Amino acid sequence: MSRLIVIGTRKTGSSLALVRAALDRNLDVTVIGSPDDALQGVFPAQVDIACMARDADVITAWIREHHPDPDRSLRVTTANDSYAAVAATVADALGLPGPDAPCVVRAASKAQQKELLADCGIPSAECLVVKLSDLPVCHRQLDYLRFPVVIKPVGGTAGYGVRRYDSRHDALDYLASLSCQARTETRADAGDAVLIETYLAGSEYCVEYFDGRYVGALRKLKRYGEGFLERGYTSELDLDEPSLRRLIDCGTETVVRAGLTWGPVHLDCIVSDGQPHIVEINPRIAGSFICDIVRDAYGFDAIARLLDKLEGKRVVVPELCAPGAFARVDFLLDSDPVPWDYTQPGELKNGDLHVSYGPQRLPSRRRRAYLYLRSPFQPEAERVSHAKTID
Repeated sequence: MSRLIVIGTRKTGSSLALVRAALDRNLDVTVIGSPDDALQGVFPAQVDIACMARDADVITAWIREHHPDPDRSLRVTTANDSYAAVAATVADALGLPGPDAPCVVRAASKAQQKELLADCGIPSAECLVVKLSDLPVCHRQLDYLRFPVVIKPVGGTAGYGVRRYDSRHDALDYLASLSCQARTETRADAGDAVLIETYLAGSEYCVEYFDGRYVGALRKLKRYGEGFLERGYTSELDLDEPSLRRLIDCGTETVVRAGLTWGPVHLDCIVSDGQPHIVEINPRIAGSFICDIVRDAYGFDAIARLLDKLEGKRVVVPELCAPGAFARVDFLLDSDPVPWDYTQPGELKNGDLHVSYGPQRLPSRRRRAYLYLRSPFQPEAERVSHAKTID
């Protein structure tokens, strides 16, 4: 029987959906994570869990030892941005289907993707890469940026450590705090480098691609404040057609110039004064119900199509632009009133509306529950013909 090895997952969202979809196809599933990921009990009992260092050579050696004939029965992917480069490198070393490993390695680095965007002339925020180990240099480099600025740890994930600062004094205080943390940090993705970007005012969007083709966009809902916490996502874009087209074209140029034309890519973008700017490139499937919204609003199931592609089936990406239905997720945060919570999952539905809800405890995102709403997808006739997947 064929086996899917997922190198890097999370405890919610797309990770769970990917594993469930693989099991529904009668695939054996192995999930590989680091010892501190605490994945035991997260997935169904038939899923094998293996814990080891987040190192491509270590994981490749383990796979070769436990599955000595990988080319005939194994497929490798990831559902976690921290593991994207590792998973692509492992698949390449084993001769398995997957994205171009060097391109993924470059895009997975926040610093290197900024260089890529600048080299290609793709709009993005003005940016500096600084080292926490040399704070005097950081002090001088701040003089070259206009405020407000956004500070991002290069090794961060899921918005970890991202903050906006309006003054040089507050930014320097935060850099000093990060420097202290870096000296004692035990997270595997911790590092010395930090991005400092000029803040771009505007609405933020997630723009999704598959095989280099656009498959959907969502508007990001954020909580007030300087921490950029995810409040939710919606298929209601609040963009006119020219602005949407510019957003799609900018994202398409980004994934093509980055060499990320195999499988799913998730872009974070900001539209400022009608012009798109690329915030971040994520060479993997999206989380936080984004895949669900793209499936329900645009009719493209990125998880199913990723499994098709891994299994060697041909995937045809539909020709579409605007969503064919409404879908939205809202997250209840620790800062919300205490009664705003769900301790048990549930759903409500009739012929025109489906609402699901439940707990989702994610301390790193200060999240405690979700509310997901969707209406039936109603594709236009031409979309149906383009959206078929041909085996």
